[in-house]
Amino acid sequence: ESVKKYSPIQSPIQYSINTVIKYIGYVLLLIILFVGGRGFLIHESTIDIIQSIGALTSLLLPQGMVLVVTLLFSYGAANLYRRNVLLQEINATERLGRIKNLCMDKTGTLTRDDLFVERAETAPGVHEDYTEASIVAYLKEERDPSRSIAAIKERFPREFTGSILGEVAFTSSRRFGAVQARDEFGDRVILAGAPDAFLPYIRSAEDRAWIQSYIDTEAKRGKRLICFVQSVDNVLPTNLSDSSFSPLSIVIINNELREGVVEAVQFFQERGVTIRIISGDNPETVQAVSIAAGVENSHLMITGTELETWTEAEYLEKTPAYTIFARIKPEQKERIIEALKQDGFTAMIGDGANDALAIKKADLGIAMFDGAQATRQIASIVLVKNSFLDLPNGVRLADSIIQNIEICASIFFNEVFLGFFFFILLTVFGYTFPFTPLNIAFLTYFTIGLPSILIFYWVIRPVHDRVTKSNDNFLRRVIPFALISAIPQSIITAVAFYASLEHIELHAPTSLLVLSFIIVGVIFFMCAPSVYSGPTLKIQKRQFYLLVVVEIISVIVLINIPLIASFYNLSVPTLQSIIELVPLISLYALIQYGIAGWFRRQKGMVVT
Repeated sequence: ESVKKYSPIQSPIQYSINTVIKYIGYVLLLIILFVGGRGFLIHESTIDIIQSIGALTSLLLPQGMVLVVTLLFSYGAANLYRRNVLLQEINATERLGRIKNLCMDKTGTLTRDDLFVERAETAPGVHEDYTEASIVAYLKEERDPSRSIAAIKERFPREFTGSILGEVAFTSSRRFGAVQARDEFGDRVILAGAPDAFLPYIRSAEDRAWIQSYIDTEAKRGKRLICFVQSVDNVLPTNLSDSSFSPLSIVIINNELREGVVEAVQFFQERGVTIRIISGDNPETVQAVSIAAGVENSHLMITGTELETWTEAEYLEKTPAYTIFARIKPEQKERIIEALKQDGFTAMIGDGANDALAIKKADLGIAMFDGAQATRQIASIVLVKNSFLDLPNGVRLADSIIQNIEICASIFFNEVFLGFFFFILLTVFGYTFPFTPLNIAFLTYFTIGLPSILIFYWVIRPVHDRVTKSNDNFLRRVIPFALISAIPQSIITAVAFYASLEHIELHAPTSLLVLSFIIVGVIFFMCAPSVYSGPTLKIQKRQFYLLVVVEIISVIVLINIPLIASFYNLSVPTLQSIIELVPLISLYALIQYGIAGWFRRQKGMVVT
């Protein structure tokens, strides 16, 4: 019932953009009221008021931001699918690159799902035929769908010819299953489960020592142990308290690490991601597999029995201190994930139905394709080939997409802040907003449209493999640079506006102002990548120069086409006004370069 409840998860970028748009909407509402009220008081025409409001709305709302992010996420999803990583939620592209805590199940996740019985040991004093008949009797009616039971059925394929009088189905919380059987050996109650679950209830000290010897040897080698016991009092139990058992057999099950596990664990740990193993298996077994996979701090281990005494506050406080969680119940997995989410962005990889709740609770759920259907359906990501080798490439692509979204978002937000500060400056000095909505559309082609195309090209054809690492959230990384840069930009454009008032040619003041907005926007974009991805490479510089040439030619051609110039309410500025703009733009370029350099030093970027 819990798994059925769908609860979509916003990625950090989606949440940040929605937050910014919401608050910009509030600010814009106040500005609209101000523009409308002032226009009414100074008897401005209704058309002029509506045009000013339309232009401000176009400039202050980051138009296209959601579309750009969605397109980049879509490209990531398509690209990852070609790498056998299926995204079932489009924003999982970003979430792959945000992981701080990576939790994994053991059996079927760290290890392969094709379990096989290495051998079956019969308890001392018990005949092999009796043991085999008892195991076959248990397998007849037991509804445990686990791979361990499937492997045992392959090892003991004989048909059971007796009858089953009753059963207790295996559950993770109960940690055992039981059947009451009748055959040629008589009536008896047979149980199967973890050896350490039965150990306190084994009647004979010698039998306890026999079971413990396998726990101490085989479990510590990473083997999985299933113990079959018989009830002494021949009563079908629903719990183990007040029970007494004698051992029948210990089945030793082996499976190997999945392909690419060691490489994936190393990759994530080098990124600073903490790997944690959450399993219902024996602690020694889980620890041995974790060590084999190269998981750091595998000695920091705790069991589900110890967790049962924890309060919610203790979960939050103590959970991040452990690496291995063994003998964990499904509901405990969910609480562990919930606690780790408070410590940072948490992903969960699993394959079984017992992992479903934890995968649903995690910031990012990842499932094996060969896993349980419920787990696969609820996960945000499915590893189609069940291979960890596919994850590092997916993370690298996510890093590239996040980095380029930051660059793209910075130019969107910079235009918003520039428009806002420019409006404030004009209002303070008693001027009305000079742009029309079509003016804003024209300049946006060059400040956002063409740069966004280049950013898309960087995602598809990365210019380098390095990715900057930062623990700051999306808005803390993007907004400061865009905001600070908008201050000198607004001053420069306001000066350009005031200077252009002296020119009497029709529409020339607005055309010159549009041109100044385009130029400062392009210069900002040329500095932005160095802030988010490190020093600009030679190939990027060539691409920037090509972009500038394309923009200059496009502007000249478009404003000299009468139909287009008339549609966008533009005309060719006078040569004198353009020359007067050069010193202002040169001054701004130096200031912008200095601001970008300061931000690079403040970020202290580690380039990898």
